[in-house]
Amino acid sequence: MGILKKEAICQIALVVKDIEQAARHYAELFGVDVPRIFQIPPHEEANTQYRGRPTSTRAKLAVIDLGPLVLELTEPDDEPSSWKEFLETNGEGVHHIGFMTDDREKTIGYFAQKGIPVRHYGEYPGGSYTFVDSGEQLGVILNIKHEPKQGGDPQ
Repeated sequence: MGILKKEAICQIALVVKDIEQAARHYAELFGVDVPRIFQIPPHEEANTQYRGRPTSTRAKLAVIDLGPLVLELTEPDDEPSSWKEFLETNGEGVHHIGFMTDDREKTIGYFAQKGIPVRHYGEYPGGSYTFVDSGEQLGVILNIKHEPKQGGDPQ
């Protein structure tokens, strides 16, 4: 049995240069309202880490609900981040595929044993995201999302 359940896919994320324009184009494509654009919380709230160091990135995000998963658009700012590195290295494109996990530590440990380190980490109300540097092995970064259940054991 694999470390990730195929049913746990929850997002496809793109890095874009102009989030307002991209959000309009994708909303038109899918026939939905233009999504709200927001910034990730500051480091003090999100404990954002990039390549093992704190970062004050406040990238802009927009999320379009596509049913079983979401399309996430991210416009990086000038602070160090996985998104900024991706845009500078590859241009616009698919940054990561996100999967939900019930056991973040076990999943991150699995990737570490495979030589796939943590690239970027951050928190949001109710959960966390961890990008692992899986591009060389899998052709794309993976996002390991973890949202502990309220009022009980987080695993």
